[in-house]
Amino acid sequence: MPSGHAEDPTWQLRFPAREQYIARARVAFTSWLKERQNPEIPEISAEAVDDAVLLLSELATNAVVHTRCLPDAELVCRAALAVRETPAAALLRIEVHDHAEGDDRPQLKDSEAADESGRGLCIVAALAADWGVRPSTVTDGNAVWATLRLPRELPGELPAQ
Repeated sequence: MPSGHAEDPTWQLRFPAREQYIARARVAFTSWLKERQNPEIPEISAEAVDDAVLLLSELATNAVVHTRCLPDAELVCRAALAVRETPAAALLRIEVHDHAEGDDRPQLKDSEAADESGRGLCIVAALAADWGVRPSTVTDGNAVWATLRLPRELPGELPAQ
């Protein structure tokens, strides 16, 4: 279940590993992020929300693709906000835990322009400050994670155009 308190720096959602649930996860995650858009955490801009939701969507879609043959598979999506991680930026860590079997670890692929799929982790690598895969402590599969840097604007500074 998603957390419901604006001051809570963590979010979690569990859902069946099926495509139709990814849109629901995006809506729930967007809502959680927008609850954090306040004067105390000014770094969560509309652009940062869009990037974070795209990261979650790509990670969840990749997990669904690799676990869809498992009838009872669930995904666990998590996010944690570290507001004071660095003086210049806060960090948002997004994780998707799956039930992938064996050594089926997500990895970057070389995709051609005409390919209909296979670009998800390329998008993650382009948007994230860092990303990786580790064994999940929540499921019996993988935890694929990405960290998004949320730059702070200095008072009186205009955003770059």
